[in-house]
Parts: sequence; C-alpha cells; structure tokens
Amino acid sequence: MLSKMGKALRIISDEDKKNIAIILDGPTILPDFEIYKLGILKDALSEIGTIRTGKVIFDMQITQKESNLLSDQGFQEEIVGSDLDIHLTISILEYMNSQSIDIIGIGTTDPNLYPVYARIKKEKKLLLISWKENVTQAMESIADYILYLDYLK
Repeated sequence: MLSKMGKALRIISDEDKKNIAIILDGPTILPDFEIYKLGILKDALSEIGTIRTGKVIFDMQITQKESNLLSDQGFQEEIVGSDLDIHLTISILEYMNSQSIDIIGIGTTDPNLYPVYARIKKEKKLLLISWKENVTQAMESIADYILYLDYLK
C-alpha cells in the first residue's frame, strides 16, 4: 500500500504495526480534504497500524450528510462551542491515558500545538496529519510519522 501512496506517508521510525487514535481539527483539515477521502487516509495508515478510534472536532454544526459520511468511515464527530484547540488537547490527553493506543495522530494546521506534541512523545508515538506547507521543521523533527494530505488522491 505504501507504494501506491507515494509521498503521502513518511515513516520516520519503522516498528511493528500499532493501534492508532486519530483526532482531526475539522475546520482546518476538512475544508480542503473532503470527508469521503477519510477512507483513503485510513488505507494509507494501514501501513503503520490499525485505527482503533477516530474523532473529528468541529466548532460549528455539520450537515446530516456529513455526519453520515463520518460515521460510515468509522469516525465520531464532536461539536464544540469555541476554543477548538483546547478540546483537541483534552481529547489527546484522554487517548494518552489509554493502554490500548500506541500512536496518537493529530490532523491540524495549527502550529501552536507543539507543547502538546512534546507531551505525547513522552508516552506515545506521534503521527502528524497535515498539508505539506503547514508542517514546520520543528513539527517534522518531533513526529514519528507524518501523513501529507497533499499526496492522497
């Protein structure tokens, strides 16, 4: 599968396949990456592990069609009033306490979460999911895996 994905998935450390938790920042990832493509994202990540849980956090209501698409792809939706980055961090901390999760995947374009990334690295592997232009050198240096959305078709 990796050969089909080309440049999309960059494996920085290669170990046995692990259990993955995915948390996506809906407003920054999904306007340009359609919900129906989450299946492609899941296929790409099958190279490193199995997605055990997936959550997409929004700061606004989504349509029933979008909700059904998320559910069909195995993702939960969470609607929050404001401060999406705080809710994202809380979800990450919940997964950090789970013994059944080995890799925490974060899909966002927010560069201000670096302290959260550093905290994840103390206990889990870190997977970043973002557009290539949004991945800074600091983010690249701390991540175990990076999935560039630009290359998923």
